Amino acid sequence: DPFFNFDSDRFLNTKQNLWRTDAETISPKVNVTEDENFFHLEAETPGMKDKDIGIEVHNGVLTIKGHKENQSETEKENYHIHAFNSQSFERSFKLSDRVDTDKVSAKIDNGILKVDLPKHEQIKPKKIEVQRN
Repeated sequence: DPFFNFDSDRFLNTKQNLWRTDAETISPKVNVTEDENFFHLEAETPGMKDKDIGIEVHNGVLTIKGHKENQSETEKENYHIHAFNSQSFERSFKLSDRVDTDKVSAKIDNGILKVDLPKHEQIKPKKIEVQRN
């Protein structure tokens, strides 16, 4: 697999890859695609904004973290169920050496975190023109 240094079943479990809430634990879903210049990672981060997300690349490992405290506009002491007061996740991916980790960028749009991982210039295919003799 060109993006990761190991098979897709293993990268899903490289670190604690879970959403944590008071009520349940959910693994965030991701899509990884590739084009000529980039690998693209999209992760579901429902309800989170840019200030709730942290991304780090260190020693060839991409880590995405999210944490959100859901503050109620009114304080209610008589909750029967109060299942959505905070949520967090952390997920890590071992990257291939084909990724230029100095140029990784990210944005969030409608609860989808989009991480662009550019390929090193020397990794991109180079077309060689054949000359006539």
